[in-house]
Amino acid sequence: MSLFFQFLATLLQGAQLPAPAGLVNDFANVIPATQEARIARIAEDVRTKSRGEIAVVTLPDIGDRDVTEIALRIGREWRVGKIGDPGDPTRNAGVVILVVPKETSADGRGRCRIETGTGSEGFITDATAGDICRSATPLFAAREYGGAIETITFAVAQRFAAEFGFAIDTAIAPPAVAARRAQRDEPFPIGNIIFMVMLIIIISRMSRRGRGGRGGRGGGGWLPVPIFLPTGRGGGWGSGGGFGGGGGFGGFGGGGGFGGGGGGSSW
Repeated sequence: MSLFFQFLATLLQGAQLPAPAGLVNDFANVIPATQEARIARIAEDVRTKSRGEIAVVTLPDIGDRDVTEIALRIGREWRVGKIGDPGDPTRNAGVVILVVPKETSADGRGRCRIETGTGSEGFITDATAGDICRSATPLFAAREYGGAIETITFAVAQRFAAEFGFAIDTAIAPPAVAARRAQRDEPFPIGNIIFMVMLIIIISRMSRRGRGGRGGRGGGGWLPVPIFLPTGRGGGWGSGGGFGGGGGFGGFGGGGGFGGGGGGSSW
């Protein structure tokens, strides 16, 4: 908590913020270690594949400061997002996810804020940012902060993937998302295959009867009915496997271009 008090003191005094410890900075100490590692891997996957950057921050309290103001300061002073040259689509493609838990906030209000850099506000609109925060409200209300923040971070990562055309590693999907995908990727049920075969046989026999008395050949009247079977290959995902990491954090990309776009929620 000492690092948080240093952080809060600089906010109140208007001094420079302390350097980030990593892509995830859990000053409120509400994210379990396993989930914090997964959140960091999601953010690192985005940075590696698109050069976009996601900074995740939790603070136990923000006093009487506005959550938007603090998220903006984090984005600008930590210089979240790549510097880039004019015309570079990844220039200032940064996002700050800031969460203040209700249980530690002095006014008893929890807050979620997604602040977007000038390079990411086009594909993460203010409305989208607000929707993403609100989608996690049930988890926040249940004090499942790790799951809520992981869900939010993954939703932001999906926007980066759609914008920059890369696949998110299946190994870093939140458990609920991975479970839904596993259901979609199950082999095609054998009962459905049998039904399709029976349907084709029935149609074929009806076709042969319809040709009777016309002097045509009596057999083999199969109609060209296609069978569509799932291939098990979904879009927007990469192959599984290990994801490297480690070493000291070298800081963000040096952009810091945040114009005030974003959205949030409270509970």
